[in-house]
Amino acid sequence: MNTVVTSKEAIMQVCRRIVAEKGMKALNMRLVADECGIALGTLYNYYADKDELVLAVVESVWKDIFHAGFQERTEVSFCDFTAGLYERIRAGAQAYPGFLTGHSIRIASARQGEAKSAMEHTFAHMKAGLLEVLRNDPCAAADAFTPSFSREDFVGFVLDHLLAMLVQGQPDCGILLEIIRRVVYK
Repeated sequence: MNTVVTSKEAIMQVCRRIVAEKGMKALNMRLVADECGIALGTLYNYYADKDELVLAVVESVWKDIFHAGFQERTEVSFCDFTAGLYERIRAGAQAYPGFLTGHSIRIASARQGEAKSAMEHTFAHMKAGLLEVLRNDPCAAADAFTPSFSREDFVGFVLDHLLAMLVQGQPDCGILLEIIRRVVYK
């Protein structure tokens, strides 16, 4: 039998391992309880149902991806930060196979609002980091943005395309970096 796991963080570590080894679809309450060495009822003391557990795991995996090889935002160009973000997420996608496309696993309709909110929070975090770096990039052209073409809009465009390239399995984001160079560094 496995070592008994009884803290939420330790349960999340077990869940991340399950997702990394078997994918999101394999995640279920009984498997998690077994892997943690606890009774199924004990796991329900931590998570009311599978949907709550899945939401917590998705958030935990995203945090793990972001903090792996975290690059300080100070004194880094927007282009370099974007490339680093792409690589962190790509490495995370390799560490957690199928996660990028599979974490929208079937959540009960009653919990879909929470799942959407968690995803929006994750994307807002990414956008905020990108926007901060763009605003602080001393090499960015002062006239690159206007009221009708704002930094916020551009960051949204960059993030949307970065995520699309990741889902498509692109080995790098070179084309996106070239667009950034042409827009931001005139």
